[in-house]
Amino acid sequence: MHAIDWSYWYVFPCAVAVATAANASGFSGAVLFQPFFNFVLGLPLAQSIATGIATETMGMSSGAVRYSLMRKIDWAAAKMLLPAVLAGVVIGLAVFTLAPRELLRLIVGIVVGGIAINQLVNAGRRHFGTSASADLTALRRLRWWSLVAGAFSACTGTGVAEMHQPLLEHKGNLSTKRANATAILIKAAADWAITAVNLSLGNLRLAILIFSASGVVIGGQLGALLSPALPDRLLKVVFSLCVLAIASIYVVTSLRDIGSIRP
Repeated sequence: MHAIDWSYWYVFPCAVAVATAANASGFSGAVLFQPFFNFVLGLPLAQSIATGIATETMGMSSGAVRYSLMRKIDWAAAKMLLPAVLAGVVIGLAVFTLAPRELLRLIVGIVVGGIAINQLVNAGRRHFGTSASADLTALRRLRWWSLVAGAFSACTGTGVAEMHQPLLEHKGNLSTKRANATAILIKAAADWAITAVNLSLGNLRLAILIFSASGVVIGGQLGALLSPALPDRLLKVVFSLCVLAIASIYVVTSLRDIGSIRP
């Protein structure tokens, strides 16, 4: 049995803070963990993506359990969208082993950056979902969006939560907090499938994961508990700014890495 490498202890408080914000606002913590692991800890991109997703798996699962106990999840919407998400995960895992990471980061950065800007505009206009139950008819026509989101998440660690929160709220007219909770549940389910494959591929850094995973379990509970006390507009702005910041990092670093590739 290996001793714990305490040199990564500082990952724990960082994980608590990120998971608290992610589970309160409805964005995936992997969008922050992946660049932290890559740029700060120096992990190779494949390991930083895989370890970020594994970390997020624990945090989103913790938040989803708490939201379920609080009866904030729209189970009908989640059950309808999840099969398309998992199908996308299968496609994304295949692409993950073949496609250039730089190109994937660039595509996802552009997509989620556009979503973040749209969310900021909606926050400025005070455009929020209002229903306790999503419009399943409208969502059924957009299940291809879930397929794309699942593929993006498996490839890059980003996509399911960021794409489903606005899908549920603006196309399904689900209230902001219920859209957050339902997107988190869908993301948690997708992450378990992705993490199982990454574990079998040996992409996880367990010495880091022991601190990050334990931190996000706590943060997941805190985020879900804090969410009801926070204004919808504040949650949407936090969601948007966090996602926009990370999208900018994805685009800039992808263009840098693509430019550094020599023929």
